[in-house]
Amino acid sequence: MLSVLFPWSRGSNNGQVEPAPEPHLGASPEPVISPLRQMLDAVNMTILPHDVRVSCIAQACDFFDHRDRVAHDSELREGAANVLLQKLAFALHLNCEDEEHVNRNGSGGYRYGGTDAIVAHRARGRAAVMPSPGGGTDGEQEIAMIASCLEMVHRASPEAIAASFEEVGTEALPLMVAVMERPFRRIQREVRWAEKENMPGGPERAAATAVSRAQKLAVQKITKLLAIYSLVPQAKIPMARCPGMLPVLVTIIDTHSFNRVRPAAPALHPGSNSRRLQTQAASGAGLYMTEAARFNTIATLTNLAAAEENRMLMLAEPSLVDNVARVVHNERSDVARQCSALAIMNLSNGDREHVPEMAGNELVLETILRLMKDDQPETRRNAAVALFNVACADRNTVRLARYRDGIILEALIEIVSNDDPNRTRDEARINAAETLFNMSCSEVRETTDRMADHTGLLESLAMTLRSNGAALEVKMYCAATLRRMAEIIHAPQPSQGALLTALIKASGWTRTACIAEAFRSQAEVSENRLHMAEHHGLLNALSKMALAVGGEEDDRVREAAVSAIELMSRDESTREALAHNEGVIMALTRASYGNDNADEFETTNSRVASQNSSRQTTESDTTPLGDNRMSRDQGRLVQVALKNLVAAM
Repeated sequence: MLSVLFPWSRGSNNGQVEPAPEPHLGASPEPVISPLRQMLDAVNMTILPHDVRVSCIAQACDFFDHRDRVAHDSELREGAANVLLQKLAFALHLNCEDEEHVNRNGSGGYRYGGTDAIVAHRARGRAAVMPSPGGGTDGEQEIAMIASCLEMVHRASPEAIAASFEEVGTEALPLMVAVMERPFRRIQREVRWAEKENMPGGPERAAATAVSRAQKLAVQKITKLLAIYSLVPQAKIPMARCPGMLPVLVTIIDTHSFNRVRPAAPALHPGSNSRRLQTQAASGAGLYMTEAARFNTIATLTNLAAAEENRMLMLAEPSLVDNVARVVHNERSDVARQCSALAIMNLSNGDREHVPEMAGNELVLETILRLMKDDQPETRRNAAVALFNVACADRNTVRLARYRDGIILEALIEIVSNDDPNRTRDEARINAAETLFNMSCSEVRETTDRMADHTGLLESLAMTLRSNGAALEVKMYCAATLRRMAEIIHAPQPSQGALLTALIKASGWTRTACIAEAFRSQAEVSENRLHMAEHHGLLNALSKMALAVGGEEDDRVREAAVSAIELMSRDESTREALAHNEGVIMALTRASYGNDNADEFETTNSRVASQNSSRQTTESDTTPLGDNRMSRDQGRLVQVALKNLVAAM
């Protein structure tokens, strides 16, 4: 291998390769050096001249370019990452001097007529600044090849990658940041030069042609390596806190095309050159990177946001959330959109002490709305979870309810009430129903008022309870939301009629006691009682719930429904309507006997009690003393209510 890499002799045989000496008889054999070790030693020792160093790195690219994970594990164990990072640091140092020279002699001198600078630079022996047929200077190509080698050797197992990061990762991160920053600094110089010299095509053309293919490749490979490292749990926090890392990642995914060559308004943090780079870079600079580089970057940010310790730091990074959201609108890749949805969901979690105020960002809200209609179930689910997380703070719920006259409420209703048979177990539907319940629990009155007044919301919740295609979790959240709305909607609010109609339609739901408790909550307010008694179908629905049998929650359902009837009977204005409803009288009569007298009730009047007398007797035998006492207290109230209704007949 070394003879291939170094086809010359250190002797004076006119540059001819000297034959290897024949081994002496009886001499011990020389230790065999593996091809991997030979390659790493060759890369490590080759420094000058430049052409030989680049040739050695090119051969290393061929050597490491394979998909054998076991072999890549061996490469990392042998120190391949260490050797390549040393070469990367050396190449960046050489090319950093070249950049400084170009800056001193004017931006883009070699592109726009800086012949003297090139001659002077060549005279000093720095061939790395000269353009190369491959697209970029020789120095840029060298950096791109080293970045490629680094990405190749990290096609290893998760355990080997974690060990590699543990060994060199922290020191390697600043080098990776430097590689990613180079093309954006180049764009800045070219734009300034074009503006100063009034070049044809202006700053737009200068920015579009500033970045070479080699620089794009280097950024693509480094972002792929970062995406690999971001899967290592112990790497997430150091990566997010590496100076300059978040700003340059934000710049790579910046596809905002508006005013994309003008410097953005400064929002500098003192003492940070990397942050100055991000704020001075052209808006939309990510458009000049490859699509693969942008995808690698969004994947990296998604993984970093999975660590709770990183979220508030990332949310505070200027333009990070906006550029993550733009991925959904500007990228063609479905996988990129899925990553963006997951990143938004992770960021919306905040931490244990903070709920992000993402509801004030219209771009984020529009992005979530779009993702909730995505064809991929996982993407819809992530968007719905993000909306739920945002709705955990009262100050956010009112913004969600206000946004575009309730379009977010409408989107949630659409998901919850969608009976597509292919989405029976759609987690997005469950999360959307949970979000509506979360918003209904807001202490901000405007939020609940807007929900109550939103056309079709209450009815959709009720119809979902009657659906055969909705999952149990969806129905439970819908029932809980109706119960919560019944606690806050009262006469003379216009939405009370819609609420009562929704409760009637949902009265068949007895898996939980939420609907019966909603009727009771309404009856507890005296102003509601007459409206309830006069509302078409309400007494029939309520009496059926008061006579419910056969379900696990029927005891609670009956108790809440009978309690609602008893509360309504306290108003003289409602007694006539109650007294003339056969179901109401039957429910009160049954309740007045109590559990302990189920056999007596069977012999007196009701066929319904006759069918369930054995069950009632069994329940009475096992009911705790406290529950019996409560039943007796309620029984006395029921008996008083029954007397009042009999008097009103």
